[in-house]
Amino acid sequence: MRENSARWLAPGDPESISVALATRFSQVYNYDPEGVWFAPGRANLNGEHIDFHGGRCLPMALRHGTYVAASPRTDGLLRLRTLDPSLDTGIVEVPSAASSPVSEDAPPWTTYVAGVLWSLVRQGDQHPELELDPTMGADLLIRSTLPIGAGLSSSASLECAAALAFVAIGTPLGTENQGDDLTRALTDPLRAVLAQICVRAEVESVGAGTGGLDQTTALRATEGKVISLDCRDFSLKRTDITFLLRNYRFLAVDTGHPHQLADGRFAACRAEAEAATAVLGVGRLRDALPEKPNKTHVELVLEEFDRALATGADLEGLEAAACRRRLKHALTEMLRSEQIHRILNGDAHGVDHTAEMIGDIMSAGHTSMKEYAEVSFALADQVVDAVIEAGASGARLIGGGFGGSVLVLVPRSRMENVTAAASRLSPGIRFLEVVPSQAARAV
Repeated sequence: MRENSARWLAPGDPESISVALATRFSQVYNYDPEGVWFAPGRANLNGEHIDFHGGRCLPMALRHGTYVAASPRTDGLLRLRTLDPSLDTGIVEVPSAASSPVSEDAPPWTTYVAGVLWSLVRQGDQHPELELDPTMGADLLIRSTLPIGAGLSSSASLECAAALAFVAIGTPLGTENQGDDLTRALTDPLRAVLAQICVRAEVESVGAGTGGLDQTTALRATEGKVISLDCRDFSLKRTDITFLLRNYRFLAVDTGHPHQLADGRFAACRAEAEAATAVLGVGRLRDALPEKPNKTHVELVLEEFDRALATGADLEGLEAAACRRRLKHALTEMLRSEQIHRILNGDAHGVDHTAEMIGDIMSAGHTSMKEYAEVSFALADQVVDAVIEAGASGARLIGGGFGGSVLVLVPRSRMENVTAAASRLSPGIRFLEVVPSQAARAV
């Protein structure tokens, strides 16, 4: 029900968007594109700030995402244009993008695309079907139906859509498989490889500390299912939640307060968490917990950290109290992920009881994002309080934080009350319905 004044962001019809984007490409570049490719954004039910620790994350792909129309060039030049009015400055040229870094005066968003081309070339001959000519260039036109900086992985969506485009127009796999055939030819193992290629692009070219959650979701999601992703080895289990969505809906509340992964604050939080991990003497934090952790295990790890500090452990100059808070968030977030994983994959609890349990865990996750990760902000906290008061089962900040969106689990009967309550907080608030959707593909 949408009778109130709530502002909704629709995903649009993929076929119509694809046709319109191809037509616009022809107008911009004066020839037709070879095709159009799409990669979705994501909403994370639980598992923020723990993918790089090897924790379990529980993402869903969105119907919203990024579309890329593209054709290859043989002169090494990468030409890019976005149709996002807040970013569009016309065609941006990146010379020798496959072999050289993007110049510092280029628009920051172009680094995500050029970095993927660079990373694809550097995967070498490990996967011959994905081998790319190091002198390759391309013309790309980009359109997104995701709000930028809303914590819904618009950057990873762009990377993964660009990756599919480059594979389609420049690799043996793309030559042998056109259109939907390429979507089918990209097996899950190959999609896992592409996800790691995109991760390398974001870490080494962009300088953002991604752990692979977003790229894995964009490339390996399944319609109607939550991914339970073990970030120790990126193995995953896909869990059908259509039973839950008969009576409940997931809603992303875009606060209109954007964040930027490359602005340093996310990286600083990660550095504090990793310093705490190093004190514990484990390579990744998930290894500090047993296979089936509980609250007692979390407390024991925190006590071990405190003992290490008391005996002079080095945090590389970082504040001990801040490192402990990051550690506590990560450990309890891992525990929350394991709890939801068991709820969704264990014995039947009934729809309402399942929603109640998941909602409580979501809200506890928000408290942790606020008090221990310290990445929340005033409007997100207000949204969480308002939607719970209006009848939502649970709500939490998602994404890296410092801006972005709140994910809400809502009984269908309370949708209008919940959207009205959130809308009253700020004129910039918008809503996206979160429906678990399929992965990146040709359109």
